[in-house]
Amino acid sequence: MTTNLLLTLQPYFLRGATMDFHYFTTDDQVKLAYSVQGTGIPIVFLAGYGAPGELWFSQVQACVKAGFQAIVFDRRSHGNSENPAFGQSMQRHGQDLYQLIQHLGLVKPILVGQSMGASAVFSYLKQYGEENVSSVIDVDQTPKILNDDNWKHGMYNSEKIDFENYLNQKHPSPFYKRVPFNVLFRMLMINRKLSKFDFVSTKPLFLDHIHSDWRQTLEKLTIPILFLAGAHSPMWPASHAEAAAKLCSNGKYYIVEKAGHAVNLEQSKASNQEILRFIRSI
Repeated sequence: MTTNLLLTLQPYFLRGATMDFHYFTTDDQVKLAYSVQGTGIPIVFLAGYGAPGELWFSQVQACVKAGFQAIVFDRRSHGNSENPAFGQSMQRHGQDLYQLIQHLGLVKPILVGQSMGASAVFSYLKQYGEENVSSVIDVDQTPKILNDDNWKHGMYNSEKIDFENYLNQKHPSPFYKRVPFNVLFRMLMINRKLSKFDFVSTKPLFLDHIHSDWRQTLEKLTIPILFLAGAHSPMWPASHAEAAAKLCSNGKYYIVEKAGHAVNLEQSKASNQEILRFIRSI
């Protein structure tokens, strides 16, 4: 697709999807980006590994229209945020989320994370508890990626994967079927303006994510939590959502049909409906 055609189509496909980012500085002197739209109860969105927060464009529009405040948070080394060589751990990403909440003065926000973004939410909850969180939505992230005798809802064939070299290999598409053109176009336009994601410096973060186990954190939660899974995720079986929900005293789950790992992009309408239905139910 030519640059001229992209520019011609941009006003149509990006209507209402642009995000203005602001910055705050963490206690280890890293500038992290966030976008705020709307008013009302705050909902914080965190994208997965390598993904910019702007990919939540459909959810942001739906939540703002429904009367909520949508906050997109680019984790360190992601999207519009700085990419330091240090702080590449899930613990630090949980601390960054805490500092964003403190910086904005958020009171009991709803935390929504897709893939590694959900792990960052769990890291926050492990370190700071649930006192200042109203609810959580996990979008296709199993609480334990590595399978063992007591957990069979992790990554397919995880026991055979060389994760040290995993990032150097070709991986299956996160999508179940062909991405809708309007979504593909927005993804392309977003990626054109961002620096290429650094898989080398973030490898420690990736490995920490792979070896994390959030089940004990989930067992301590009393706030409502929804596990939203793709029925055809290439990463792990959708059964992880039900299994994870059973770990929680107030857990629910929903399987989105005709969706892979990128549930919120592939089936944005269904995802938005379930996200808003869950939020309104609490």
